[in-house]
Amino acid sequence: MVEPVRQAAPDDHKHRAQSDLGGGKDIGFFGGITLLTNSITGPGLVTIPLLFQQAGWVSPLLCMIIIAGISCLAAIMLCSAMEKVPGNERFKGRVEFSAVAKEFLPIWAYRVTIFLLILSLLAVFISSVVVSAQTVDIAIIAVFKKTFALELWPSFGFTYATMSPGAGNSPFGSDYVISLGFIIVLIITIPMGLFNLEDNIIVQKGAFVLLLVIFAEWFVACFTLGLDVSRVPAFLNDQTNVLGSIIFNYAFITTVPSWCNERRPDVPIKKSIWISVATATVFYAAIGFVGGFAFTFGDNQDLLIVIDENTRGRSILHPLSQVCVYLFPIIAFQSSIPVFSIIIKYNLIQNEICTKHTATWWAVIFPWVISIGFYAGAGVIEVINWTSLCINGIINFVIPMLLYIISRKRKRINRIITKRRRHDSLTLYSDDERDAESSDDELLKDDYIADDYKFKVMPNSRFLRPTCIAITSIVVVTILSVAVIVINVVETIKLPH
Repeated sequence: MVEPVRQAAPDDHKHRAQSDLGGGKDIGFFGGITLLTNSITGPGLVTIPLLFQQAGWVSPLLCMIIIAGISCLAAIMLCSAMEKVPGNERFKGRVEFSAVAKEFLPIWAYRVTIFLLILSLLAVFISSVVVSAQTVDIAIIAVFKKTFALELWPSFGFTYATMSPGAGNSPFGSDYVISLGFIIVLIITIPMGLFNLEDNIIVQKGAFVLLLVIFAEWFVACFTLGLDVSRVPAFLNDQTNVLGSIIFNYAFITTVPSWCNERRPDVPIKKSIWISVATATVFYAAIGFVGGFAFTFGDNQDLLIVIDENTRGRSILHPLSQVCVYLFPIIAFQSSIPVFSIIIKYNLIQNEICTKHTATWWAVIFPWVISIGFYAGAGVIEVINWTSLCINGIINFVIPMLLYIISRKRKRINRIITKRRRHDSLTLYSDDERDAESSDDELLKDDYIADDYKFKVMPNSRFLRPTCIAITSIVVVTILSVAVIVINVVETIKLPH
Protein backbone atom coordinates (compact mmCIF):
# COMPACT_ATOMS: atom_id res chain seq x y z
CA MET A 1 0.00 0.00 0.00
CA VAL A 2 2.99 2.31 0.48
CA GLU A 3 4.51 1.96 -2.99
CA PRO A 4 1.71 3.74 -4.90
CA VAL A 5 1.82 6.62 -2.43
CA ARG A 6 5.57 7.07 -2.94
CA GLN A 7 5.08 7.21 -6.70
CA ALA A 8 2.19 9.67 -6.67
CA ALA A 9 4.15 12.71 -5.54
CA PRO A 10 6.73 12.60 -8.35
CA ASP A 11 3.94 12.09 -10.86
CA ASP A 12 2.08 15.12 -9.53
CA HIS A 13 5.28 17.15 -9.63
CA LYS A 14 5.89 15.97 -13.17
CA HIS A 15 2.38 17.01 -14.23
CA ARG A 16 2.94 20.45 -12.72
CA ALA A 17 6.22 20.75 -14.63
CA GLN A 18 4.51 19.68 -17.85
CA SER A 19 1.78 22.27 -17.36
CA ASP A 20 4.48 24.96 -17.28
CA LEU A 21 6.10 23.61 -20.43
CA GLY A 22 5.54 24.90 -23.95
CA GLY A 23 2.60 25.68 -26.16
CA GLY A 24 0.12 23.60 -28.12
CA LYS A 25 0.69 21.53 -31.25
CA ASP A 26 -0.05 24.37 -33.66
CA ILE A 27 3.08 24.88 -35.80
CA GLY A 28 2.21 24.30 -39.45
CA PHE A 29 4.31 23.03 -42.35
CA PHE A 30 5.60 26.39 -43.59
CA GLY A 31 6.17 27.61 -40.04
CA GLY A 32 8.30 24.56 -39.31
CA ILE A 33 10.31 25.03 -42.52
CA THR A 34 11.06 28.65 -41.63
CA LEU A 35 12.01 27.78 -38.05
CA LEU A 36 14.42 25.00 -39.04
CA THR A 37 15.91 26.92 -41.98
CA ASN A 38 16.47 30.00 -39.84
CA SER A 39 18.17 27.78 -37.24
CA ILE A 40 20.64 26.55 -39.87
CA THR A 41 21.38 29.88 -41.59
CA GLY A 42 23.01 31.51 -38.59
CA PRO A 43 26.26 33.35 -37.76
CA GLY A 44 28.43 31.26 -40.09
CA LEU A 45 26.58 32.26 -43.26
CA VAL A 46 28.48 35.51 -43.86
CA THR A 47 31.87 33.75 -43.57
CA ILE A 48 31.19 31.12 -46.26
CA PRO A 49 32.57 33.19 -49.22
CA LEU A 50 35.84 33.69 -47.31
CA LEU A 51 35.92 29.95 -46.63
CA PHE A 52 35.55 29.26 -50.36
CA GLN A 53 38.47 31.59 -51.11
CA GLN A 54 40.68 30.05 -48.42
CA ALA A 55 40.01 26.37 -49.08
CA GLY A 56 38.73 26.28 -52.67
CA TRP A 57 35.17 25.32 -53.48
CA VAL A 58 35.48 21.52 -53.62
CA SER A 59 36.12 20.69 -49.97
CA PRO A 60 33.54 23.13 -48.48
CA LEU A 61 30.86 22.01 -50.95
CA LEU A 62 31.63 18.34 -50.36
CA CYS A 63 31.56 18.85 -46.60
CA MET A 64 28.24 20.69 -46.88
CA ILE A 65 26.64 17.79 -48.73
CA ILE A 66 28.01 15.17 -46.33
CA ILE A 67 27.22 17.09 -43.13
CA ALA A 68 23.79 18.09 -44.49
CA GLY A 69 22.94 14.43 -45.09
CA ILE A 70 24.25 13.37 -41.68
CA SER A 71 22.38 16.21 -39.96
CA CYS A 72 19.11 15.14 -41.62
CA LEU A 73 19.59 11.55 -40.49
CA ALA A 74 20.55 12.66 -36.98
CA ALA A 75 17.44 14.84 -36.71
CA ILE A 76 15.13 12.11 -38.01
CA MET A 77 16.74 9.46 -35.79
CA LEU A 78 16.33 11.71 -32.76
CA CYS A 79 12.62 12.03 -33.58
CA SER A 80 12.40 8.24 -33.83
CA ALA A 81 13.99 7.91 -30.38
CA MET A 82 11.55 10.52 -29.05
CA GLU A 83 8.60 8.42 -30.19
CA LYS A 84 9.94 5.38 -28.33
CA VAL A 85 9.84 7.16 -24.97
CA PRO A 86 6.92 5.64 -23.01
CA GLY A 87 3.84 7.84 -23.30
CA ASN A 88 5.00 9.53 -26.51
CA GLU A 89 3.83 6.94 -29.05
CA ARG A 90 3.05 8.68 -32.34
CA PHE A 91 4.29 11.90 -30.69
CA LYS A 92 1.14 12.30 -28.63
CA GLY A 93 3.08 13.59 -25.61
CA ARG A 94 5.90 16.06 -25.13
CA VAL A 95 9.54 14.95 -24.91
CA GLU A 96 12.52 17.31 -25.09
CA PHE A 97 16.09 16.36 -26.08
CA SER A 98 17.33 15.89 -22.52
CA ALA A 99 14.26 13.79 -21.62
CA VAL A 100 15.16 11.32 -24.38
CA ALA A 101 18.68 11.11 -22.95
CA LYS A 102 17.26 10.59 -19.46
CA GLU A 103 15.12 7.70 -20.71
CA PHE A 104 17.76 5.76 -22.63
CA LEU A 105 21.16 6.68 -21.13
CA PRO A 106 22.77 5.90 -17.75
CA ILE A 107 22.46 8.70 -15.22
CA TRP A 108 26.07 9.87 -15.67
CA ALA A 109 25.69 9.95 -19.47
CA TYR A 110 22.40 11.83 -19.14
CA ARG A 111 24.08 14.46 -16.97
CA VAL A 112 26.93 14.84 -19.46
CA THR A 113 24.39 15.14 -22.28
CA ILE A 114 22.36 17.90 -20.66
CA PHE A 115 25.58 19.77 -19.80
CA LEU A 116 26.78 19.58 -23.42
CA LEU A 117 23.31 20.52 -24.67
CA ILE A 118 23.15 23.69 -22.59
CA LEU A 119 26.77 24.58 -23.41
CA SER A 120 26.17 24.09 -27.13
CA LEU A 121 23.06 26.28 -27.13
CA LEU A 122 24.86 28.94 -25.10
CA ALA A 123 27.73 29.01 -27.61
CA VAL A 124 25.37 29.62 -30.53
CA PHE A 125 23.42 32.14 -28.45
CA ILE A 126 26.56 34.11 -27.58
CA SER A 127 27.91 34.15 -31.13
CA SER A 128 24.55 35.39 -32.44
CA VAL A 129 24.33 38.12 -29.81
CA VAL A 130 27.90 39.32 -30.40
CA VAL A 131 27.61 39.47 -34.19
CA SER A 132 24.22 41.19 -33.96
CA ALA A 133 25.35 43.79 -31.42
CA GLN A 134 28.60 44.56 -33.25
CA THR A 135 26.75 45.02 -36.54
CA VAL A 136 24.15 47.31 -34.96
CA ASP A 137 26.97 49.42 -33.50
CA ILE A 138 28.64 49.60 -36.91
CA ALA A 139 25.30 50.69 -38.42
CA ILE A 140 24.98 53.42 -35.79
CA ILE A 141 28.51 54.63 -36.63
CA ALA A 142 27.66 54.67 -40.34
CA VAL A 143 24.54 56.77 -39.78
CA PHE A 144 25.44 58.95 -36.79
CA LYS A 145 29.27 58.83 -37.02
CA LYS A 146 29.64 57.41 -33.50
CA THR A 147 28.17 54.85 -31.10
CA PHE A 148 28.13 54.90 -27.31
CA ALA A 149 28.72 52.42 -24.50
CA LEU A 150 29.08 51.96 -20.77
CA GLU A 151 32.69 50.88 -20.24
CA LEU A 152 33.15 48.26 -17.50
CA TRP A 153 36.89 47.56 -17.80
CA PRO A 154 39.71 48.72 -17.75
CA SER A 155 37.98 51.98 -16.80
CA PHE A 156 34.42 52.59 -15.71
CA GLY A 157 32.24 55.23 -17.33
CA PHE A 158 30.59 56.24 -20.58
CA THR A 159 32.60 56.16 -23.80
CA TYR A 160 32.08 56.25 -27.55
CA ALA A 161 33.61 54.85 -30.75
CA THR A 162 33.85 56.35 -34.22
CA MET A 163 35.72 53.70 -36.24
CA SER A 164 34.18 50.58 -37.80
CA PRO A 165 36.31 47.48 -37.06
CA GLY A 166 36.79 44.28 -39.05
CA ALA A 167 34.51 41.27 -38.83
CA GLY A 168 34.20 39.75 -35.39
CA ASN A 169 35.72 42.81 -33.71
CA SER A 170 34.24 45.40 -31.37
CA PRO A 171 34.25 49.11 -32.27
CA PHE A 172 35.57 49.58 -28.72
CA GLY A 173 38.61 47.35 -29.22
CA SER A 174 39.44 45.07 -26.29
CA ASP A 175 37.53 47.13 -23.71
CA TYR A 176 34.67 45.38 -21.93
CA VAL A 177 31.57 47.45 -22.58
CA ILE A 178 27.80 47.38 -22.74
CA SER A 179 27.30 49.11 -26.06
CA LEU A 180 24.28 50.85 -27.51
CA GLY A 181 24.04 48.13 -30.16
CA PHE A 182 24.08 45.47 -27.43
CA ILE A 183 21.23 47.21 -25.59
CA ILE A 184 19.15 47.55 -28.78
CA VAL A 185 19.54 43.85 -29.58
CA LEU A 186 18.68 42.96 -25.98
CA ILE A 187 15.50 45.06 -25.95
CA ILE A 188 14.30 43.56 -29.23
CA THR A 189 15.13 39.95 -28.37
CA ILE A 190 14.45 39.28 -24.68
CA PRO A 191 10.63 39.65 -24.84
CA MET A 192 10.44 36.96 -27.54
CA GLY A 193 12.37 34.53 -25.32
CA LEU A 194 9.68 34.77 -22.66
CA PHE A 195 7.03 33.18 -24.91
CA ASN A 196 6.57 29.64 -26.21
CA LEU A 197 8.03 28.34 -29.44
CA GLU A 198 4.71 28.41 -31.30
CA ASP A 199 4.31 32.09 -30.37
CA ASN A 200 7.58 32.85 -32.19
CA ILE A 201 6.58 31.26 -35.50
CA ILE A 202 5.17 34.50 -36.87
CA VAL A 203 8.61 36.04 -36.26
CA GLN A 204 10.26 33.10 -38.04
CA LYS A 205 8.01 33.49 -41.08
CA GLY A 206 8.69 37.21 -41.33
CA ALA A 207 12.43 36.70 -40.89
CA PHE A 208 12.51 34.03 -43.60
CA VAL A 209 10.75 36.24 -46.14
CA LEU A 210 13.02 39.20 -45.36
CA LEU A 211 16.08 36.94 -45.66
CA LEU A 212 14.99 36.02 -49.18
CA VAL A 213 14.76 39.73 -50.02
CA ILE A 214 18.22 40.39 -48.56
CA PHE A 215 19.76 37.47 -50.46
CA ALA A 216 18.21 38.76 -53.68
CA GLU A 217 19.74 42.21 -53.11
CA TRP A 218 23.14 40.66 -52.37
CA PHE A 219 23.04 38.67 -55.59
CA VAL A 220 22.10 41.80 -57.54
CA ALA A 221 25.04 43.63 -55.95
CA CYS A 222 27.44 40.80 -56.74
CA PHE A 223 26.39 40.52 -60.39
CA THR A 224 26.41 44.31 -60.79
CA LEU A 225 29.98 44.55 -59.51
CA GLY A 226 31.07 41.64 -61.71
CA LEU A 227 32.11 38.06 -61.04
CA ASP A 228 35.63 36.67 -61.35
CA VAL A 229 35.66 32.88 -61.13
CA SER A 230 39.44 32.86 -60.64
CA ARG A 231 38.91 34.13 -57.08
CA VAL A 232 37.54 30.72 -56.06
CA PRO A 233 39.68 27.89 -57.45
CA ALA A 234 38.76 24.26 -56.90
CA PHE A 235 41.50 23.45 -54.40
CA LEU A 236 43.62 25.52 -51.99
CA ASN A 237 45.82 24.61 -49.04
CA ASP A 238 44.06 26.30 -46.11
CA GLN A 239 41.53 23.68 -44.95
CA THR A 240 41.74 24.55 -41.25
CA ASN A 241 38.26 26.01 -40.74
CA VAL A 242 36.28 23.97 -43.27
CA LEU A 243 34.82 21.22 -41.12
CA GLY A 244 34.51 23.31 -37.96
CA SER A 245 32.59 26.09 -39.69
CA ILE A 246 30.26 23.74 -41.55
CA ILE A 247 29.49 21.57 -38.52
CA PHE A 248 28.64 24.74 -36.62
CA ASN A 249 26.31 25.86 -39.42
CA TYR A 250 24.39 22.56 -39.48
CA ALA A 251 24.19 22.20 -35.70
CA PHE A 252 20.40 22.61 -35.62
CA ILE A 253 19.42 19.15 -34.33
CA THR A 254 18.97 20.42 -30.77
CA THR A 255 16.10 22.56 -32.09
CA VAL A 256 14.23 19.61 -33.60
CA PRO A 257 12.60 18.05 -30.48
CA SER A 258 10.98 21.32 -29.40
CA TRP A 259 9.66 21.89 -32.93
CA CYS A 260 8.45 18.28 -33.16
CA ASN A 261 6.57 18.65 -29.87
CA GLU A 262 4.67 21.74 -31.06
CA ARG A 263 4.11 20.92 -34.73
CA ARG A 264 0.61 20.02 -35.93
CA PRO A 265 0.06 16.23 -36.10
CA ASP A 266 -0.48 16.41 -39.87
CA VAL A 267 2.91 18.07 -40.53
CA PRO A 268 5.36 15.49 -42.00
CA ILE A 269 8.54 15.29 -39.94
CA LYS A 270 10.98 13.86 -42.48
CA LYS A 271 9.78 16.03 -45.34
CA SER A 272 10.06 19.17 -43.20
CA ILE A 273 13.61 18.32 -42.14
CA TRP A 274 14.87 17.42 -45.63
CA ILE A 275 13.34 20.53 -47.23
CA SER A 276 14.77 22.80 -44.52
CA VAL A 277 18.28 21.38 -44.80
CA ALA A 278 18.20 21.42 -48.61
CA THR A 279 17.04 25.05 -48.63
CA ALA A 280 19.79 26.12 -46.24
CA THR A 281 22.41 24.19 -48.23
CA VAL A 282 21.39 25.96 -51.44
CA PHE A 283 21.70 29.29 -49.60
CA TYR A 284 25.18 28.41 -48.33
CA ALA A 285 26.46 27.17 -51.68
CA ALA A 286 25.03 30.11 -53.62
CA ILE A 287 26.43 32.67 -51.17
CA GLY A 288 29.78 30.89 -51.18
CA PHE A 289 30.15 30.87 -54.95
CA VAL A 290 28.63 34.26 -55.83
CA GLY A 291 30.19 36.11 -52.89
CA GLY A 292 33.55 34.47 -53.51
CA PHE A 293 33.45 35.33 -57.23
CA ALA A 294 32.43 38.95 -56.60
CA PHE A 295 34.80 40.09 -53.84
CA THR A 296 38.34 39.75 -52.56
CA PHE A 297 38.32 39.16 -48.82
CA GLY A 298 40.98 40.49 -46.48
CA ASP A 299 41.87 39.17 -43.04
CA ASN A 300 38.90 39.09 -40.64
CA GLN A 301 36.49 40.28 -43.32
CA ASP A 302 33.09 38.74 -43.91
CA LEU A 303 30.43 39.26 -46.58
CA LEU A 304 28.75 42.12 -44.73
CA ILE A 305 31.91 44.23 -44.66
CA VAL A 306 33.01 43.65 -48.26
CA ILE A 307 29.54 44.39 -49.67
CA ASP A 308 29.45 47.66 -47.77
CA GLU A 309 32.98 48.62 -48.92
CA ASN A 310 32.64 47.63 -52.57
CA THR A 311 29.28 49.27 -53.24
CA ARG A 312 30.39 52.72 -52.07
CA GLY A 313 30.13 55.38 -54.74
CA ARG A 314 27.11 53.75 -56.42
CA SER A 315 24.18 56.05 -55.85
CA ILE A 316 21.38 53.48 -55.69
CA LEU A 317 23.19 50.22 -54.97
CA HIS A 318 25.13 51.40 -51.91
CA PRO A 319 22.15 52.64 -49.84
CA LEU A 320 20.22 49.45 -50.60
CA SER A 321 23.23 47.29 -49.76
CA GLN A 322 23.84 49.18 -46.53
CA VAL A 323 20.26 48.64 -45.42
CA CYS A 324 20.52 44.90 -46.16
CA VAL A 325 23.94 44.61 -44.50
CA TYR A 326 22.66 46.16 -41.29
CA LEU A 327 19.31 44.35 -41.36
CA PHE A 328 20.80 40.89 -41.88
CA PRO A 329 22.09 40.26 -38.33
CA ILE A 330 18.95 41.77 -36.85
CA ILE A 331 16.77 39.43 -38.90
CA ALA A 332 18.87 36.28 -39.22
CA PHE A 333 20.48 36.19 -35.80
CA GLN A 334 17.83 37.76 -33.62
CA SER A 335 15.12 35.46 -34.94
CA SER A 336 17.22 32.55 -33.64
CA ILE A 337 18.31 33.98 -30.28
CA PRO A 338 14.85 33.62 -28.63
CA VAL A 339 14.61 30.04 -29.93
CA PHE A 340 17.81 29.08 -28.09
CA SER A 341 16.45 30.61 -24.88
CA ILE A 342 13.15 28.76 -25.28
CA ILE A 343 14.86 25.40 -25.86
CA ILE A 344 17.11 25.83 -22.82
CA LYS A 345 14.06 26.77 -20.75
CA TYR A 346 12.04 23.77 -21.99
CA ASN A 347 14.83 21.30 -21.12
CA LEU A 348 15.40 22.77 -17.66
CA ILE A 349 11.69 22.65 -16.82
CA GLN A 350 10.87 19.19 -18.19
CA ASN A 351 13.76 17.55 -16.31
CA GLU A 352 12.70 19.35 -13.11
CA ILE A 353 16.14 20.94 -12.80
CA CYS A 354 14.51 24.19 -11.74
CA THR A 355 11.16 25.95 -11.64
CA LYS A 356 9.71 27.89 -14.55
CA HIS A 357 10.79 31.26 -13.15
CA THR A 358 14.32 30.07 -12.36
CA ALA A 359 14.59 28.44 -15.78
CA THR A 360 13.55 31.73 -17.37
CA TRP A 361 16.40 33.48 -15.57
CA TRP A 362 19.03 30.93 -16.68
CA ALA A 363 17.71 30.65 -20.23
CA VAL A 364 16.69 34.22 -21.06
CA ILE A 365 18.72 36.59 -18.84
CA PHE A 366 21.94 34.81 -17.85
CA PRO A 367 23.26 34.22 -21.43
CA TRP A 368 23.20 37.98 -22.02
CA VAL A 369 25.44 38.51 -19.00
CA ILE A 370 27.98 36.04 -20.42
CA SER A 371 27.81 37.65 -23.86
CA ILE A 372 29.21 40.92 -22.49
CA GLY A 373 32.59 39.25 -22.01
CA PHE A 374 32.67 37.99 -25.59
CA TYR A 375 31.74 41.30 -27.17
CA ALA A 376 35.31 42.61 -26.93
CA GLY A 377 37.78 41.67 -29.66
CA ALA A 378 37.40 38.68 -31.96
CA GLY A 379 36.31 36.23 -29.27
CA VAL A 380 33.27 35.11 -31.26
CA ILE A 381 35.53 33.54 -33.92
CA GLU A 382 37.13 31.27 -31.32
CA VAL A 383 33.72 30.40 -29.89
CA ILE A 384 32.45 29.32 -33.30
CA ASN A 385 35.48 27.24 -34.28
CA TRP A 386 36.36 25.53 -31.01
CA THR A 387 32.85 24.97 -29.69
CA SER A 388 31.70 23.49 -32.99
CA LEU A 389 34.67 21.14 -33.07
CA CYS A 390 34.60 20.05 -29.44
CA ILE A 391 30.89 20.08 -28.56
CA ASN A 392 28.48 20.61 -31.45
CA GLY A 393 29.56 17.50 -33.33
CA ILE A 394 28.87 15.38 -30.25
CA ILE A 395 25.56 16.88 -29.15
CA ASN A 396 24.08 17.37 -32.62
CA PHE A 397 25.27 14.25 -34.42
CA VAL A 398 26.77 11.57 -32.18
CA ILE A 399 24.33 11.60 -29.25
CA PRO A 400 21.09 11.72 -31.34
CA MET A 401 22.21 8.71 -33.37
CA LEU A 402 23.37 6.91 -30.23
CA LEU A 403 19.97 7.51 -28.63
CA TYR A 404 18.32 6.08 -31.74
CA ILE A 405 20.42 2.90 -31.60
CA ILE A 406 19.74 2.38 -27.88
CA SER A 407 16.02 3.09 -28.26
CA ARG A 408 15.68 0.40 -30.92
CA LYS A 409 17.53 -2.16 -28.84
CA ARG A 410 15.40 -1.28 -25.80
CA LYS A 411 12.20 -1.73 -27.83
CA ARG A 412 13.25 -5.13 -29.13
CA ILE A 413 14.32 -6.38 -25.71
CA ASN A 414 11.04 -5.21 -24.13
CA ARG A 415 9.04 -7.05 -26.78
CA ILE A 416 11.04 -10.22 -26.20
CA ILE A 417 10.55 -10.04 -22.43
CA THR A 418 6.82 -9.41 -22.79
CA LYS A 419 6.39 -12.27 -25.23
CA ARG A 420 8.35 -14.74 -23.11
CA ARG A 421 6.39 -13.84 -20.00
CA ARG A 422 3.19 -14.50 -21.90
CA HIS A 423 4.50 -17.85 -23.04
CA ASP A 424 5.66 -18.77 -19.53
CA SER A 425 2.13 -18.22 -18.24
CA LEU A 426 0.77 -20.89 -20.59
CA THR A 427 0.74 -24.54 -19.60
CA LEU A 428 0.70 -25.74 -23.18
CA TYR A 429 2.57 -24.41 -26.20
CA SER A 430 1.24 -24.75 -29.69
CA ASP A 431 3.51 -25.25 -32.66
CA ASP A 432 2.93 -21.64 -33.71
CA GLU A 433 3.97 -20.39 -30.26
CA ARG A 434 7.17 -22.45 -30.34
CA ASP A 435 7.96 -21.03 -33.77
CA ALA A 436 7.32 -17.52 -32.48
CA GLU A 437 9.61 -18.05 -29.49
CA SER A 438 12.39 -19.46 -31.67
CA SER A 439 12.32 -16.26 -33.73
CA ASP A 440 13.03 -14.01 -30.73
CA ASP A 441 16.74 -13.87 -31.52
CA GLU A 442 15.89 -12.44 -34.94
CA LEU A 443 14.35 -9.40 -33.22
CA LEU A 444 17.79 -8.45 -31.97
CA LYS A 445 19.30 -8.67 -35.44
CA ASP A 446 16.67 -7.11 -37.66
CA ASP A 447 16.23 -3.35 -37.91
CA TYR A 448 12.58 -3.48 -38.93
CA ILE A 449 10.81 -6.52 -37.52
CA ALA A 450 10.40 -4.93 -34.06
CA ASP A 451 9.49 -1.49 -35.32
CA ASP A 452 5.72 -1.30 -34.95
CA TYR A 453 5.67 2.50 -34.77
CA LYS A 454 4.22 4.60 -37.55
CA PHE A 455 7.33 6.79 -37.80
CA LYS A 456 10.33 5.18 -39.47
CA VAL A 457 13.71 6.67 -40.30
CA MET A 458 13.80 5.17 -43.79
CA PRO A 459 11.90 2.64 -45.92
CA ASN A 460 12.50 -1.05 -45.30
CA SER A 461 15.54 -2.36 -47.14
CA ARG A 462 17.73 -5.43 -46.92
CA PHE A 463 20.81 -3.42 -47.81
CA LEU A 464 20.41 -0.08 -45.97
CA ARG A 465 19.95 -0.62 -42.25
CA PRO A 466 19.32 2.54 -40.19
CA THR A 467 21.37 1.24 -37.28
CA CYS A 468 24.35 0.50 -39.51
CA ILE A 469 24.06 3.94 -41.11
CA ALA A 470 23.90 5.54 -37.65
CA ILE A 471 27.02 3.70 -36.48
CA THR A 472 28.88 4.61 -39.68
CA SER A 473 27.88 8.27 -39.34
CA ILE A 474 29.02 8.36 -35.71
CA VAL A 475 32.41 6.97 -36.71
CA VAL A 476 32.78 9.42 -39.62
CA VAL A 477 31.83 12.50 -37.58
CA THR A 478 34.08 11.44 -34.71
CA ILE A 479 37.12 10.80 -36.91
CA LEU A 480 36.69 14.03 -38.87
CA SER A 481 36.16 16.10 -35.73
CA VAL A 482 39.22 14.67 -34.00
CA ALA A 483 41.33 15.20 -37.12
CA VAL A 484 40.30 18.84 -37.47
CA ILE A 485 40.81 19.51 -33.75
CA VAL A 486 44.37 18.23 -34.11
CA ILE A 487 44.90 20.43 -37.18
CA ASN A 488 43.58 23.50 -35.35
CA VAL A 489 45.73 22.81 -32.29
CA VAL A 490 48.83 22.50 -34.49
CA GLU A 491 47.96 25.73 -36.32
CA THR A 492 47.39 27.54 -33.02
CA ILE A 493 50.76 26.39 -31.68
CA LYS A 494 52.49 27.59 -34.84
CA LEU A 495 50.75 30.98 -34.77
CA PRO A 496 53.21 32.93 -32.54
CA HIS A 497 56.13 31.79 -34.67
